[in-house]
Amino acid sequence: IKNAKGAPITGATVLLKRVGMEWTKSVTTGDDGKFMQVGLDPREYDIEVSATGFVSLKLRERIRVSEPIIKDFVLLTPQEAAAKGVPGAPPDPSAQAENAGLQAFNDGVNQFNAKQFAEALPNFETAYKHLSESIDKASDATTKSELEKKFITVERVYGFTLAEVAKVDQERGADLNKRALPLIKQALVRDPKDQNALIYLVEALKSLGETAESDKYQIELDKLIGPNPGIVYNKGVEAFNAGKMKEARPFLLKTLEIDPKYADAFYLLAMCDYSDMDMKGAKQNLEKYLEIAPTGKNADTAKAMLADPSLKNIK
Repeated sequence: IKNAKGAPITGATVLLKRVGMEWTKSVTTGDDGKFMQVGLDPREYDIEVSATGFVSLKLRERIRVSEPIIKDFVLLTPQEAAAKGVPGAPPDPSAQAENAGLQAFNDGVNQFNAKQFAEALPNFETAYKHLSESIDKASDATTKSELEKKFITVERVYGFTLAEVAKVDQERGADLNKRALPLIKQALVRDPKDQNALIYLVEALKSLGETAESDKYQIELDKLIGPNPGIVYNKGVEAFNAGKMKEARPFLLKTLEIDPKYADAFYLLAMCDYSDMDMKGAKQNLEKYLEIAPTGKNADTAKAMLADPSLKNIK
């Protein structure tokens, strides 16, 4: 008696029932999967082969005088039997949960790719639930291992979707991000260079006010894709809006070090210069801003300031 991969099944039971009378006998397979029974009367017997975790087989066989019978059996797991369409195979709870989960996941992926994140979220929640259930109900290690690989994919995209919905759902945003974090962090444990996981982590943590942890993951992201001038610039904006001009300036200069054509950094530097009464610096930075962004959002203000005598006459 072997499994579908040809490995012997130890401890399988072969139950013999003589047809037409109350007589039964059972034998058990050894480590090699083999069994033997001698001394049977030449009659018809019902044979049932069973083993834990496998679908039982039943057949009727006639024993003849002085004619040894050699019978080999291949037992299938419920999932294997269902996949092969074996008649009468009992439904496999693990396979049923897997199929429901994968169907929901496929529907969710289509919605995610179409940026319909709110619509995709219930499908990923369903997929996550059913794949977890499928793993718990799996009957053998090989099946469980294959299911876990599928679950990893579901878990990762589910976390991303929670974070996406959190961006637009102000009422549930914090709760959604808190649910997303452990899922996305798990994806990063599996692949520390998962760029998308890092991006979502930085955004979610920043949204939750976890600045220190967000900065930690930003450093890891910068190692992969290089520093993000927008993030550095925003730190400068935060300091500027708080009236901390001296603290804002290093961030703005760092922004321009990363991207020399980041126009808004020149404009904000000009505002810092103007606040410090450095008119020459303010004029140079405003001119640089207009050179890069002649129709930018601050272009009219920059032109008006340069037309003012306090800057216009600066050499």
